[in-house]
Amino acid sequence: MNKFITIGDEKVSITEIENAKSIPELLQSRVQYAILDQLNDMVARSGMGNPDEVKKLVLRDIAFSRGGYSSSFTFPMANQAVNMTEVDFTSEKSISELLTSRVQYAILDQLNHLISQSENPDGSLKKIKDSVILDVTKIIDNFTPSTIIDDN
Repeated sequence: MNKFITIGDEKVSITEIENAKSIPELLQSRVQYAILDQLNDMVARSGMGNPDEVKKLVLRDIAFSRGGYSSSFTFPMANQAVNMTEVDFTSEKSISELLTSRVQYAILDQLNHLISQSENPDGSLKKIKDSVILDVTKIIDNFTPSTIIDDN
């Protein structure tokens, strides 16, 4: 399901998750949609088509050092619950900043959940990092820009 967010005179489509069956699936889908929405916006704005250049930019944006305002909420699913962080859309200065923040928070929430489920958090960090980088690479390698929607 898509919804539109407007910041100033900029407008962007944000993909929301539907039908996740488990918390890991919910978190993985959230990361994938956040990255795909960011890729769609980058391609629409810049016309860049070089997947390697896009990959570098997205990986650079996944810095995990995001400050700023956000809100957390608990998402219940069956007999489990997971904490999820949302970007405060009203405090972002641009669509690009919003999309970058959304990717970062989605990945951080996924990492926090994976580490909380691990019996050996320190030993799991490298595996988790490699897995996230592999997922990002796979998403970008399989990415096909959607057609640009003109509201005029």
